[in-house]
Amino acid sequence: MFLRTMKITMLRLVHLRVRCRGWAYDRVRRSRVLAEASAVLLYALSIGRRAATETALALLVRALRRTDVRLFRRMLEDDLRPWVGSEIWRTARIGWSRYADEIHNRRMNKSLVLKPTMSSEEKGVLYVSFEYNLIRLLNHHDASRLLSEYILVVASSWSPPDYASLLSTARLSRDPLFVQISNSVDLEWLRVCAPAVRALPLMASDWINPNDYAPRPHSARDIDVLMVAGWEPWKGHRFLFQALRRMRENLRVVLIGQQLGPRTADDIFAEAKAFGVHRRIEIVANAPHRHVTDYQCRSRVSVQLSRREGSAVVVAESLFADAPVAMLRDAHVGSRAYINAQTGALTTPSRLHRDLGVLIERSASSAARAWAVEHISCFRSAARLNALLRDYAAENGQPWSRDIVPFCWRPDPVYVNNADRQSLQPEYRRLAEQHGLTFAGQTVDSGTAPA
Repeated sequence: MFLRTMKITMLRLVHLRVRCRGWAYDRVRRSRVLAEASAVLLYALSIGRRAATETALALLVRALRRTDVRLFRRMLEDDLRPWVGSEIWRTARIGWSRYADEIHNRRMNKSLVLKPTMSSEEKGVLYVSFEYNLIRLLNHHDASRLLSEYILVVASSWSPPDYASLLSTARLSRDPLFVQISNSVDLEWLRVCAPAVRALPLMASDWINPNDYAPRPHSARDIDVLMVAGWEPWKGHRFLFQALRRMRENLRVVLIGQQLGPRTADDIFAEAKAFGVHRRIEIVANAPHRHVTDYQCRSRVSVQLSRREGSAVVVAESLFADAPVAMLRDAHVGSRAYINAQTGALTTPSRLHRDLGVLIERSASSAARAWAVEHISCFRSAARLNALLRDYAAENGQPWSRDIVPFCWRPDPVYVNNADRQSLQPEYRRLAEQHGLTFAGQTVDSGTAPA
């Protein structure tokens, strides 16, 4: 009996340690005091390194990404502004080291040609997702010659933006770098980078094709709660486990994710066990995107519980699957702007059990898909992007005789119409032959299959 009691006590202590570790991680990660203190320290270090300009600038933009204090931001922006149009970001490769694992590869992925080069006066349009692909382009190719033929649209993956990588294109072209944002606040935060950078009021989560989703009737849905997220600790699985302790036990809860860091599905299960809800969850690891879509269309509600990340495409996907979404009220996540009375609920960790229960009960009466189709479909976004680029061309006396082709994210950027992919293959061959630039998923030789 004594040994059994000791074993139970030790197990409880282990579970308590897991819960406390998650609590401490969350407290540190969302601490504004620590963030602002680190910003002040970085700025102080940058002042001390003014003689080493590259180091000072690297510290300056890191400080700018840490602070939310308006007056402090203005001071940092004033220091940054004289360097916005400098080539030093590119020549000194400032900030490139964070992408060291990705930039050795020459081939572009998550990128598309949206419009071919029409003439020496009318540029084509390249869409490049994420900063590491931008750095690949700058690292391996003659970007100045390339940008004499194309307007470049880059989909940012960070909020606050990675200023250093975006400013690496300064003075390569008479046109600005057009940047798709990850959060609406980035429109303001990127103004300091003008005229080298022009922010676009579009996010990665604005490019879902509603035709890729066939939602089941809510009466036929067999999953109560779905969470699609990597296994990283900042994704907030512990908030869901904490909530499940106070919810009815017959809910079907499915977690879909993949390992992108040291944490594994086993770690997620251990965390669920620490909260006593491990028997109430199903874990699906490394599911193909088509299977994820099927799960989304079978779910009554979805949850997205990270406090800070980019635009969170999975939120938009859930809405097109007609599954309302619960998100944290204070989350710095771009698609939080999509959550309203029609599409889900904004909540807190302490209220999640209550708000999630209400959302499940009312999910059949939500208008998540209808709202998404009207506001954030890839067709609407393609029209907006085309209008912004066309208007820019008109303002600068440049011809615009052909529109961009529509595309969507699934889960990477792909053409909506296969005919467009086929018609643009000659442009991909020209890019490969004249610039040495190749794209994953696109052919470069007639008759060959996509890579």
